[in-house]
Amino acid sequence: MEFREVIEKRRTTRQFSDKPVEAEKIKRIIEAGIKAPSFDHMRKWNFIVLTDENAKNNAISMIKELPCSIDEPKNPFQEMVKIAFPKQRTMFEQSKAIILPVFKRHRGIANEKAFGRRFMDFAEIWCVIENIFLAIADEGLANTMRIPTDNQPEEILQAVGCPEDYVLPCMIGIGYAAENAEYPTQIYPKLEDCIHFEKW
Repeated sequence: MEFREVIEKRRTTRQFSDKPVEAEKIKRIIEAGIKAPSFDHMRKWNFIVLTDENAKNNAISMIKELPCSIDEPKNPFQEMVKIAFPKQRTMFEQSKAIILPVFKRHRGIANEKAFGRRFMDFAEIWCVIENIFLAIADEGLANTMRIPTDNQPEEILQAVGCPEDYVLPCMIGIGYAAENAEYPTQIYPKLEDCIHFEKW
């Protein structure tokens, strides 16, 4: 698949088919994540992959569906809420694999006064995650994503036996999209409205 086609095909999916995901595809997806830039060039990331139904259910046991009172969405955000909130748990139950990308908290860097260094770990792990998203699309698969809230990151990592001091920025569900998968409207700005050469 050409790069531009991958960019166009990448979407967040919340309904998956029963078709299993090939293990080799999962490995290639994670390999793409590992190719992301790293500020110290060490790439000390780990990836917990859950494909067993019991392991998946154990990791998502604390995730609940969210209530949604929107009947007639008036904008793309409300469309997303109507589609996504009732599927916070089922989208991971339906996915055939869950990837948990984690990094070890560098306390020395986190305590640095320099603003930029405090966020380097977070910046690079999101580069990893974007590579993973694009690789999933390139493999002809679909993905969902959820950022755990409150105590969920620690609870999820404890449920999968992850050592302490690791950070879970998000959960990624992978599968083949269901034929009836719903997608909210996307808004893309005109390039001339958001590009400013030399100055604003």
